[in-house]
Amino acid sequence: MLQICRMDHNRFNLREAFVFSRSELRGLRILTLVLVLVITFRVVYFRCVAPARVVFRIPEFSANKDSSFSAISSFKKERVNNENFRSEWDESKWSDRKTHADTVIHRTYAEPFRKSRILELNTADTLELRGLPAIGPWLARKIIEYRERLGGFHSPEQLLEVYRLTPGKLDTIWPFITVDTAFVRRIDVNRISSDELMKHPYLSRSQARGLIAYREKHGAFRAVADLRKCLLIDEKTFDKMRDYVEVR
Repeated sequence: MLQICRMDHNRFNLREAFVFSRSELRGLRILTLVLVLVITFRVVYFRCVAPARVVFRIPEFSANKDSSFSAISSFKKERVNNENFRSEWDESKWSDRKTHADTVIHRTYAEPFRKSRILELNTADTLELRGLPAIGPWLARKIIEYRERLGGFHSPEQLLEVYRLTPGKLDTIWPFITVDTAFVRRIDVNRISSDELMKHPYLSRSQARGLIAYREKHGAFRAVADLRKCLLIDEKTFDKMRDYVEVR
């Protein structure tokens, strides 16, 4: 008999499951209000603050019937430099970025309009970068963050290394940007620590540790070319790093 009473006492009551106390009702109201605010914020952000839409066109290329995708045989791209001169870009510069074959529609800008908006990449802040076409607040922050890690830009093409900055967007902002290499910060490889060297985007952790180990074993570097003596530094890495290192 005692066991039956216990079973009745533990029986699930559906009606009681939807009865809440005052504190529970207050918590539900607060949670509902928070969810409404989050949804409203996302709608307002993506409609008013998020980067403007960019119209893309996909270049025409012949598709192979035997496969769902085909490689693009040749792809040439035109760019506008600061003197409003267009020149063809070699396909080899885009060989590692063929997934970004899409390009924005070119626009022509009046000369006074273009000159009034020219920015120097190594000194521009996020507000100035947001004034460029196709650059929103999120992408402007990414450019600044990557510039700080890199030490500065030597060429506008380095913007392609920024996350989600496609060749099409670079082609759009090209008439409005310049690069002054005098603002680039150089690393003294004879004084920098291993932890600081690892932060550079052109070096892996093993390469940074290898340079420090080589310096401790063989002494200070006498020239920038001595970095090639470290077996972990290949030619491609050295070509990228030579503009960011110095020997004192």
